[in-house]
Amino acid sequence: MYQRAIQLDKPALKQSLMNFWDKHYKKLLMLTFILLALSFAQIGYQIYSTGDFMSKGVSLKGGVTVTIEKAVDNVELQNYLTGLFPKSDASVKTVSKGGQVYGVIVEASDIEGDVLVSKLKEKLELKDDEFSAETMGSSLGESFFKETFRIIILAFLFMAIIVFMYFGDNLKSKIIAVLLTAVAMPVIYISTNATLWVFSVILIVLLFYVYYKYSIPSFAVILCAFSDMIVTLAIVNLLGMKIGTAGIAAFLMMIGYSVDTDILLSTKVLKRKGVSVTEATFDAMKTGLMMSATTIIATVLAFMFAESEILKQIMLIVSIGLIVDLPNTWIQNGGLLKWYFEHKHKAKEHEQN
Repeated sequence: MYQRAIQLDKPALKQSLMNFWDKHYKKLLMLTFILLALSFAQIGYQIYSTGDFMSKGVSLKGGVTVTIEKAVDNVELQNYLTGLFPKSDASVKTVSKGGQVYGVIVEASDIEGDVLVSKLKEKLELKDDEFSAETMGSSLGESFFKETFRIIILAFLFMAIIVFMYFGDNLKSKIIAVLLTAVAMPVIYISTNATLWVFSVILIVLLFYVYYKYSIPSFAVILCAFSDMIVTLAIVNLLGMKIGTAGIAAFLMMIGYSVDTDILLSTKVLKRKGVSVTEATFDAMKTGLMMSATTIIATVLAFMFAESEILKQIMLIVSIGLIVDLPNTWIQNGGLLKWYFEHKHKAKEHEQN
């Protein structure tokens, strides 16, 4: 009897949620745009206060990495290095295996490698076979960062043009988008001065205009993926995480993850038959939320049990991105689709009258 009552309540609950969505979707949509604006504000503050839009690790900024195969008190060592090099950017991370801590990794920038190694050997009484040191020059780190940043932009543009080719309205708009992308990609890749970067930005803005003008569903998917990356970056900055090469890999993974549920939603809504946009959205949500939940659980567990700092950073950033994607997919993308079809319906009624 109790189970039957629950089964009877499910349609009523779904209908209540659908009615709430129909009535308030524009307000909810504005919340996602406010979140995006706040994220831009955080990134702007990050640039103002640090000179860069994110905190770079040694692999992107340049510096020295010392791996010590000896159990030490990482808090005490961190305090020691902070006191010894107050103007440097030094961090200490533990290294574990099988749940047991067996060493630490010291990353530092703005410190001479020989000086850091000398102080560590003196402090920890290290033997030559108990540590290893790697140094990356600041110019090499900066060059590597620029290269990976270009790769992220190119990957995003490639994702965007694939989405537009799938959801685009007509052949003419697709040809224009392909030509703009074909020009933008090599320009971005070879950009070495401000003029080329400005030209690249103009091309990207034109691409977004084409997406918006000729295919709102495509624009909604691309905007959602863009929002995922910006909001995730802002959260990572607030957490004080230093992003290294692992972090760049995580953001590249996010480009793929972020569009999965968006394409599911858009396809379900665009190909709906005999149901409203709201009902099609909620039908897609059943599958989409299950997809997101299983992936989030997997990445969170990987973060909790991974012993590699590289894997931990990847899993943490991907987990944050997947959680951020939930409101962006089902509120932002879903809201834009609903607004688009309502606007289209009103325009058709206006033409008939």
